[in-house]
Amino acid sequence: MNNLSVLSKVSLVLLLVSAVAIGFYITTTLSQAEEKTYTKLAEKLISDLKSEEELVENIGVTNALLIADNNRIRQALDENNRDIAIDELKVISANYKKSTKIKDLKIHIHTSDVRSFVRNWKLNKFGDDLSGFRKTIVYVKEMQQPVFSFEVGRIGLTLRSIVPILQGHKYLGSLEFIQSFDNVPKKFAKKGNDHLLLMNDSLVYIATDLKDAPTVDHYKVCSKFSNPDFLKAAQRLDIDTLVQEGVLVTDQYLFTYKAVKDMSNNNVGIHLLGMSSQEVRSAVEKTKSSTLILAGISAFLFIFILFMLIVLRKQKAKA
Repeated sequence: MNNLSVLSKVSLVLLLVSAVAIGFYITTTLSQAEEKTYTKLAEKLISDLKSEEELVENIGVTNALLIADNNRIRQALDENNRDIAIDELKVISANYKKSTKIKDLKIHIHTSDVRSFVRNWKLNKFGDDLSGFRKTIVYVKEMQQPVFSFEVGRIGLTLRSIVPILQGHKYLGSLEFIQSFDNVPKKFAKKGNDHLLLMNDSLVYIATDLKDAPTVDHYKVCSKFSNPDFLKAAQRLDIDTLVQEGVLVTDQYLFTYKAVKDMSNNNVGIHLLGMSSQEVRSAVEKTKSSTLILAGISAFLFIFILFMLIVLRKQKAKA
């Protein structure tokens, strides 16, 4: 009887300790589930952005190569005849406007000595030496390979697809297909998410058009399209903290980011990404429910096995 009494007390203590341990386990698991959900949602936003970047790169480089392969463009450079290039670019631009979604084609042709040959949107500006500040063009000349990169210009951060123009093995110059990133925020918005392209405000001396653009911490907004609510929420952020943490969650949004680097791997800005708090809460609750069910099943099995072991010991003690 004494043995049974001791066994009962030990069993009771084991059950109480197990209940406390299981409660702690479930609480910790739910907390971790919330953090893991934040991380997964942030990773999904960045993954969506990378997919858009790849699409934009494919469009930019493919179109640049296609236009650079034009015989009239080659002839214009070979003969140093701007009129040939200007006329051909007018035809190309009209065809793009008629047949594609690109309505404002921006092409910049450079000579073999890295000078501006033709800007199709500013025909009177040419002949300027680009070698001192356009590293991408210099790289294309040296390596004779295409380059796709963000660069800071007068209007802020723009995407440049630059390809060599060759006649056999002779380097005639290069061609630049200029793209904005404005379609990306629109695509994010269709999914209920948000995107802002931000440039380091220290670069405003180059990006003079952004002098009066909205400010987010120590960045200037480059995006022409943005959600006003997201912009206001972003302006209350400490971006340095976001960069350190990787993810920040407020009562309005989950924020994450991806650095924008130029060809020299310098940080020139960030992609600020956001998901509404409503969508975040829904994802968290869904994850917590699944986690709670799994934790509950695990706890039940543990207690059941422990109970069965105690019963078996009691039976052996009686015997």
